[in-house]
Amino acid sequence: MRTPDALKHRLDGFPRVRLGHFPTPLEKMERLAGHLSEELGSPVPSLWVKRDDCSGVATGGNKVRQLEYSFGAAQAAGADTAVITGAVQSNYMRTAAAFAAKLGMECHVQLENRVEGMGEEYHKSGNVLLDRMFGAHMHHFPLGEDEKAADANLNSIAARLKREGKKPYLFTLSADTKPLTSFGY
Repeated sequence: MRTPDALKHRLDGFPRVRLGHFPTPLEKMERLAGHLSEELGSPVPSLWVKRDDCSGVATGGNKVRQLEYSFGAAQAAGADTAVITGAVQSNYMRTAAAFAAKLGMECHVQLENRVEGMGEEYHKSGNVLLDRMFGAHMHHFPLGEDEKAADANLNSIAARLKREGKKPYLFTLSADTKPLTSFGY
Protein backbone atom coordinates (compact mmCIF):
# COMPACT_ATOMS: atom_id res chain seq x y z
CA MET A 1 0.00 0.00 0.00
CA ARG A 2 1.35 3.43 -0.94
CA THR A 3 1.29 6.11 1.68
CA PRO A 4 0.29 9.69 0.84
CA ASP A 5 3.90 10.78 1.48
CA ALA A 6 5.19 8.21 -1.03
CA LEU A 7 2.72 9.43 -3.65
CA LYS A 8 3.58 13.06 -2.93
CA HIS A 9 7.26 12.25 -3.44
CA ARG A 10 6.46 10.77 -6.86
CA LEU A 11 4.54 13.92 -7.85
CA ASP A 12 7.49 16.10 -6.86
CA GLY A 13 9.19 14.95 -10.07
CA PHE A 14 6.67 16.86 -12.18
CA PRO A 15 6.97 20.60 -12.81
CA ARG A 16 4.51 22.69 -10.83
CA VAL A 17 3.95 26.34 -10.05
CA ARG A 18 2.62 26.78 -6.55
CA LEU A 19 0.14 29.64 -6.68
CA GLY A 20 -2.72 28.11 -4.70
CA HIS A 21 -3.33 28.47 -1.00
CA PHE A 22 -3.21 24.85 0.09
CA PRO A 23 -4.38 22.98 1.96
CA THR A 24 -7.79 24.59 1.75
CA PRO A 25 -9.84 24.50 4.95
CA LEU A 26 -12.61 22.14 5.94
CA GLU A 27 -15.75 23.75 7.32
CA LYS A 28 -18.28 21.99 9.52
CA MET A 29 -21.85 22.30 8.25
CA GLU A 30 -23.66 22.39 11.61
CA ARG A 31 -26.83 24.13 10.42
CA LEU A 32 -27.24 21.79 7.45
CA ALA A 33 -26.73 18.75 9.69
CA GLY A 34 -29.30 20.15 12.13
CA HIS A 35 -31.79 20.79 9.33
CA LEU A 36 -31.33 17.29 7.93
CA SER A 37 -31.71 15.77 11.40
CA GLU A 38 -35.03 17.60 11.83
CA GLU A 39 -36.24 16.54 8.37
CA LEU A 40 -35.22 12.91 8.81
CA GLY A 41 -36.24 12.67 12.45
CA SER A 42 -32.89 11.25 13.51
CA PRO A 43 -29.34 12.52 13.94
CA VAL A 44 -27.11 12.58 10.85
CA PRO A 45 -23.34 12.19 10.85
CA SER A 46 -21.13 15.27 11.01
CA LEU A 47 -21.11 17.05 7.67
CA TRP A 48 -18.04 18.90 6.38
CA VAL A 49 -17.29 20.74 3.15
CA LYS A 50 -13.86 21.14 1.54
CA ARG A 51 -13.45 24.87 0.82
CA ASP A 52 -11.62 24.82 -2.50
CA ASP A 53 -13.24 28.19 -3.17
CA CYS A 54 -10.45 29.45 -0.87
CA SER A 55 -7.68 28.22 -3.19
CA GLY A 56 -6.51 31.75 -3.86
CA VAL A 57 -6.40 32.43 -7.62
CA ALA A 58 -9.33 34.29 -9.19
CA THR A 59 -11.88 32.24 -7.22
CA GLY A 60 -10.65 29.30 -9.31
CA GLY A 61 -11.64 26.58 -6.86
CA ASN A 62 -10.43 23.13 -7.88
CA LYS A 63 -9.15 24.51 -11.19
CA VAL A 64 -6.16 25.95 -9.32
CA ARG A 65 -5.01 22.44 -8.39
CA GLN A 66 -5.08 21.42 -12.06
CA LEU A 67 -3.44 24.51 -13.45
CA GLU A 68 -0.47 24.38 -11.08
CA TYR A 69 0.73 21.33 -13.05
CA SER A 70 -0.26 22.58 -16.50
CA PHE A 71 1.55 25.87 -15.99
CA GLY A 72 4.47 24.02 -14.43
CA ALA A 73 4.77 22.03 -17.66
CA ALA A 74 4.45 25.24 -19.69
CA GLN A 75 7.28 26.89 -17.76
CA ALA A 76 9.43 23.75 -18.01
CA ALA A 77 8.93 23.88 -21.80
CA GLY A 78 10.15 27.49 -21.85
CA ALA A 79 6.76 28.87 -22.90
CA ASP A 80 6.02 32.57 -22.68
CA THR A 81 2.43 32.31 -23.95
CA ALA A 82 -0.52 30.18 -22.80
CA VAL A 83 -3.01 29.21 -25.52
CA ILE A 84 -6.21 27.67 -24.16
CA THR A 85 -9.65 26.72 -25.40
CA GLY A 86 -12.98 26.29 -23.64
CA ALA A 87 -16.55 27.48 -23.32
CA VAL A 88 -17.30 31.19 -23.45
CA GLN A 89 -18.03 31.43 -19.70
CA SER A 90 -15.44 28.85 -18.62
CA ASN A 91 -14.15 29.07 -15.05
CA TYR A 92 -11.12 27.05 -16.14
CA MET A 93 -10.16 29.60 -18.78
CA ARG A 94 -10.73 32.50 -16.38
CA THR A 95 -8.42 30.87 -13.87
CA ALA A 96 -5.84 30.08 -16.57
CA ALA A 97 -5.87 33.74 -17.64
CA ALA A 98 -5.25 34.72 -14.01
CA PHE A 99 -2.38 32.22 -13.75
CA ALA A 100 -0.79 33.60 -16.91
CA ALA A 101 -1.09 37.16 -15.58
CA LYS A 102 0.49 36.16 -12.25
CA LEU A 103 3.34 34.42 -14.05
CA GLY A 104 3.94 37.24 -16.55
CA MET A 105 2.91 35.11 -19.53
CA GLU A 106 0.86 36.23 -22.48
CA CYS A 107 -2.48 34.42 -22.68
CA HIS A 108 -4.72 33.65 -25.65
CA VAL A 109 -8.16 32.21 -24.91
CA GLN A 110 -10.32 30.63 -27.58
CA LEU A 111 -13.97 31.08 -26.62
CA GLU A 112 -16.03 28.17 -27.93
CA ASN A 113 -19.68 29.01 -28.51
CA ARG A 114 -21.18 26.00 -26.70
CA VAL A 115 -24.49 27.63 -25.69
CA GLU A 116 -26.63 28.66 -28.63
CA GLY A 117 -28.86 31.72 -28.66
CA MET A 118 -27.06 33.75 -26.00
CA GLY A 119 -27.07 37.50 -26.42
CA GLU A 120 -24.25 40.01 -26.55
CA GLU A 121 -24.05 40.34 -22.75
CA TYR A 122 -23.24 36.65 -22.39
CA HIS A 123 -20.27 37.11 -24.70
CA LYS A 124 -18.94 40.21 -22.93
CA SER A 125 -19.70 39.84 -19.21
CA GLY A 126 -18.83 37.44 -16.39
CA ASN A 127 -15.78 35.31 -17.05
CA VAL A 128 -15.21 36.92 -20.45
CA LEU A 129 -14.86 40.30 -18.76
CA LEU A 130 -12.49 38.79 -16.19
CA ASP A 131 -10.46 37.11 -18.97
CA ARG A 132 -9.97 40.57 -20.48
CA MET A 133 -9.14 42.12 -17.11
CA PHE A 134 -6.40 39.49 -16.69
CA GLY A 135 -4.99 40.59 -20.06
CA ALA A 136 -6.07 37.62 -22.19
CA HIS A 137 -6.27 38.00 -25.96
CA MET A 138 -9.67 36.75 -27.15
CA HIS A 139 -10.33 34.41 -30.07
CA HIS A 140 -13.87 33.34 -30.95
CA PHE A 141 -14.67 29.85 -32.21
CA PRO A 142 -18.23 29.24 -33.45
CA LEU A 143 -18.37 25.44 -33.05
CA GLY A 144 -19.10 24.52 -29.48
CA GLU A 145 -18.94 20.75 -29.37
CA ASP A 146 -16.24 19.91 -31.90
CA GLU A 147 -13.10 19.37 -29.82
CA LYS A 148 -11.04 18.23 -32.81
CA ALA A 149 -11.85 21.38 -34.76
CA ALA A 150 -11.29 23.54 -31.66
CA ASP A 151 -7.83 22.03 -31.17
CA ALA A 152 -7.02 22.45 -34.89
CA ASN A 153 -7.92 26.13 -34.63
CA LEU A 154 -5.87 26.40 -31.43
CA ASN A 155 -2.90 24.95 -33.32
CA SER A 156 -3.37 27.63 -36.00
CA ILE A 157 -3.30 30.34 -33.33
CA ALA A 158 -0.14 28.81 -31.86
CA ALA A 159 1.52 28.62 -35.30
CA ARG A 160 0.84 32.33 -35.86
CA LEU A 161 2.25 33.16 -32.42
CA LYS A 162 5.39 31.13 -33.21
CA ARG A 163 5.86 33.09 -36.44
CA GLU A 164 5.67 36.24 -34.31
CA GLY A 165 8.52 34.91 -32.13
CA LYS A 166 6.41 33.67 -29.19
CA LYS A 167 6.84 30.33 -27.42
CA PRO A 168 3.25 29.09 -26.98
CA TYR A 169 2.10 26.25 -24.77
CA LEU A 170 -1.22 24.69 -25.79
CA PHE A 171 -3.90 23.67 -23.32
CA THR A 172 -5.86 21.36 -25.63
CA LEU A 173 -8.88 19.09 -25.27
CA SER A 174 -7.56 16.19 -27.32
CA ALA A 175 -7.49 12.67 -25.95
CA ASP A 176 -3.73 12.40 -26.51
CA THR A 177 -2.98 15.27 -24.13
CA LYS A 178 -1.05 14.17 -21.04
CA PRO A 179 -3.42 14.18 -18.05
CA LEU A 180 -1.23 16.53 -15.97
CA THR A 181 -4.28 18.16 -14.46
CA SER A 182 -5.19 14.96 -12.61
CA PHE A 183 -2.06 15.35 -10.48
CA GLY A 184 -3.75 18.21 -8.65
CA TYR A 185 -6.04 15.75 -6.93
